[in-house]
Amino acid sequence: MDLFDYINSYPRYKRARFRKKLAEAHGVSEVTIRSWANGTRNHPCRLKAIEITEQLTKHNVTRFDLRPEIFGRYSSGS
Repeated sequence: MDLFDYINSYPRYKRARFRKKLAEAHGVSEVTIRSWANGTRNHPCRLKAIEITEQLTKHNVTRFDLRPEIFGRYSSGS
């Protein structure tokens, strides 16, 4: 699942709260989180940043979703 879909899976009133939580964890603004989700800016490729996002999304958004050009596309092995 990509970050945009994950954020939009929340009810509207909880989306801003999640974006704020993610922004605080990364030390960036909510506008930056929106840019990552919308694809206008790439999520940082630093492993620590990737792990923060994976943890806060309960691994629904993975490194393969965030940076497929670096980690490749996830394959279930089938």
